[in-house]
Amino acid sequence: MTHDNTTHDFVIVGAGSAGCALAHRLSGSEDRDVLLLEAGEPDNREEIHAPPRFPELYSSAVDWDYHTVPQSELNDRQLYHPRGKTLGGSSSLNGMIYIRGHPSDYDGWAKLGNDGWGYDDIVPYFKRAEHFEPGDGEYHGEGGPLNVAEQVEPHPVSEALVEAMAEVGIDHNPDFNADGQAGAGSTT
Repeated sequence: MTHDNTTHDFVIVGAGSAGCALAHRLSGSEDRDVLLLEAGEPDNREEIHAPPRFPELYSSAVDWDYHTVPQSELNDRQLYHPRGKTLGGSSSLNGMIYIRGHPSDYDGWAKLGNDGWGYDDIVPYFKRAEHFEPGDGEYHGEGGPLNVAEQVEPHPVSEALVEAMAEVGIDHNPDFNADGQAGAGSTT
């Protein structure tokens, strides 16, 4: 790496989902110089773009290969915690699954004094960011930069799992990004 004495208005470390979105927003003005740094490689590995192959990314060059500290309630085991080291960050390791945080997480932030961060406050921004197929609705948007689609043909094993869960009283949830996240279903 060479040093050319270039200055920047903003330096963003990490080209994950948040870093890329922030860099995009900040660079919208020609008056700002934005530098986005990423320690990992480009996201051009086939495994990133082929959802069934995402487990092949674990403990690879695009994974930081983190582990937790010993967990006393788990007989001091250390748990593997995959984190992306590539353009797209950890979102590149998730098999193209799109699930928002649980509503109670956002509501918890609001209760801590972060006005405007409750779930109902945030949903309009989720909708604005999405381009959802088959179209917008109460919980989904249309025309945003993030393409989200329903799973067209769930795998037969996924369908069998959802049916088995229903037999033991676990409801089918057709959309984990809608009214609730409880239940069994296929992700988008």
